[in-house]
Amino acid sequence: MTSATAAGTVGIDIVSKAAAVIDTLATHGSLSVQSLAEFVGEPTSSTYRLLQSLVALRLVEPTPTRGMYRLGLFLLEVGSALEDSLDVRTVALPTMRELRAELDVAVLLCYRRGVNAVCVERLDGHDVRLVSMQVGDSLPLYVGAAPRALLAWLPQGEQRAVLNGITSLSSMAGFHVPPDAELQENISLTRRRGYSRSDEDVTLGVAALGSPVFNHRGELVAAISVSGLREAIIGREQAAAHALLSAAREISTALGHKESPHV
Repeated sequence: MTSATAAGTVGIDIVSKAAAVIDTLATHGSLSVQSLAEFVGEPTSSTYRLLQSLVALRLVEPTPTRGMYRLGLFLLEVGSALEDSLDVRTVALPTMRELRAELDVAVLLCYRRGVNAVCVERLDGHDVRLVSMQVGDSLPLYVGAAPRALLAWLPQGEQRAVLNGITSLSSMAGFHVPPDAELQENISLTRRRGYSRSDEDVTLGVAALGSPVFNHRGELVAAISVSGLREAIIGREQAAAHALLSAAREISTALGHKESPHV
């Protein structure tokens, strides 16, 4: 073995040990040097020296409790930046494809833009191609399943501001604006049900169900919906809703959300 090869092997070994320490702290939280050494299968003395190197790099830091260590602020900053950079559409697409395959209906992903919802991704069902809500199209937040899901799960103060903006108008995009009390009732019903419902209010003969998507901070970032002929949605609403809610939870979890979106 050449000296360069030997040095490379030693370097890889050190990186592997460092990764083992970081993985262990990520799993178990703060630990003592002795406990870390036992977890990674290394002598306490060499584990301590490795920890000092990781502390110098801000990858690990000592806790206020003497002799205990935890992940460093730098790693937490990197992790947060990575979570923030996750593109919702990219993360959602695999789950959306599975949902379409399961229900054989169109699956939409929408973002909120002011008092509207904009479709940013759409997968058509295999049985019929519906013309409503194509990519780039928008609907008011009180019309359609995905928009209603976005409205229903907005933070209360933000929701109130949106409702004030909506109810100051008589119509939006050709859709009559209902009274405030009716909008509030629909929001309450949607929250109790756990998902939104659109039954021929956008396109005759077409129905849809919608569910919110949350990120690692618990913030509402999108809504996913399933849309199809009325009998394909309302005719099997329980099964469609179950599949939709599972998909929304899966996407939220992939974005770092820790709790059920509907809690």
